[in-house]
Amino acid sequence: MFLQYTVIMLNYKDWNISIIVVILIAVIGIFIYSFLDPSSASKQLSSAYSFLALKFEKTFQYGALALIVFLITFAVSNKGATKIKIDGRDEYSLLSWGVMVFTAGMGASILYWSPIEWAYYFNDPPFNLVDNLDQKSLFSRTYSSFHWGLTGWAIYTIPALAFAVSLNKNPETSLTFSGIFFANPNNIFERFAGLFLDFIFIISIISGAAIAIGVSFPLIAVLISNVFDIESSSFTELIVLLICFVIVCSSSILGLSKGIKRLSIINIFFVFVLLGAFLMLGPTKEILNLSSESLGALVKNFLKMSTYNGDNFVQDWTVFYWAWWLALSPFVGSFIVNISNGKTLRELILGTMFIGALGSILHFLIIGNYSYLLFSSNEIDIPRLISDGDSNQVILAIIQTLPFENIFLCLYSIVMLIFLCTTYDSCAYVLASAGMKSAKKNPDFLLRIIFSMLLMVLPGLFLFVDGLEFTKNILLISSIPLLLVFVAMMYVSVRDV
Repeated sequence: MFLQYTVIMLNYKDWNISIIVVILIAVIGIFIYSFLDPSSASKQLSSAYSFLALKFEKTFQYGALALIVFLITFAVSNKGATKIKIDGRDEYSLLSWGVMVFTAGMGASILYWSPIEWAYYFNDPPFNLVDNLDQKSLFSRTYSSFHWGLTGWAIYTIPALAFAVSLNKNPETSLTFSGIFFANPNNIFERFAGLFLDFIFIISIISGAAIAIGVSFPLIAVLISNVFDIESSSFTELIVLLICFVIVCSSSILGLSKGIKRLSIINIFFVFVLLGAFLMLGPTKEILNLSSESLGALVKNFLKMSTYNGDNFVQDWTVFYWAWWLALSPFVGSFIVNISNGKTLRELILGTMFIGALGSILHFLIIGNYSYLLFSSNEIDIPRLISDGDSNQVILAIIQTLPFENIFLCLYSIVMLIFLCTTYDSCAYVLASAGMKSAKKNPDFLLRIIFSMLLMVLPGLFLFVDGLEFTKNILLISSIPLLLVFVAMMYVSVRDV
């Protein structure tokens, strides 16, 4: 039975060989480049990051703000009523759709950053607030919600909108940048331009996913090792990666509706249990008060934070985050379109922006403010521990302040593991979709397995080199061409509706 299923799922003639080759070259090329001379490669990329972050700081800031204005204007216009029609794709309820959007767009990285991100900002605050403790505390908590909120999800939405418009116009369009701009190339220039755009598409997805996956599995290994009282090592981290691979392969066999959808719904239940535990078992009133204060500061200072520039804080953090959202946006946008059959463009835009932003900010309001209260009550000096180095141990210490610590360590690990798998699985699905000649064709099972294996390569680098910093630098470099691509996608979206 399984053999018959596999044979049905493999349609080699439908594979887009040029895209598959681009993906292979991108992954293998980055791997070889990083291993030939890791020290030299890191220095080169770090220098490039510093230069580009400074040069494009204002472009990222003002451009991101312009996206929000553009999307809301598009959504409330008559164009927003256009329905998305994708042959061969299921239609999902708003609840199922919203859950899958959030779990694909966020992943385990939000549980890595939500307890500790404010501490990084506290140590190196914006607006020259070093000596103003109250304002430094307020903005350190507010900036987390800013970096993970409306602007980031607006960045995700642009490719989703462009893909949806292109598919409505031409159902045979492939879910890549070349599919949007050069679906039917007329000459060799258009073919090469399409390949170049697809190379950017692939590099962005791989580097963005590598950071999302790479910050997560070492933390999962630390938490699990503590529960079972074993030493956390590269071996336990490798085991976590392999467990993810097995789960993703199983999900690939089940398909989108039974695989990613079920994982997403299961995990969103665990997420609410986890958030409820931090809120109800912690100082509930104080967490709610700080949350209200942070949200008020976010609304009041949103324009100020969106246009702030000329500071290392913006270059090190805000530019990095907008570049990360940009890099992940082709993957998340493509995935959102795959599950948006029957939705209107208005629902796609407003649902992605506001459901995603609300779910993300909720983590920082509850878990972030819980951990901040541990610091303000002198229970754990989180900013000092972050400065000392091991962020995973800091997160472990924060979770251990909850009663029944082993239960919540297990729950935290399970939520992160499923988040990791949904990101991993969704990314493999999108790469496999890009590897098909037509968006009408569901991605082959074998392609999803192949890309699941390839996606293990870059996170595997984290076991041997400073993969986070290395991939962060590649991410910013690959996001620069996306700035022009985004302008073009906005133009195409307006023109073709």
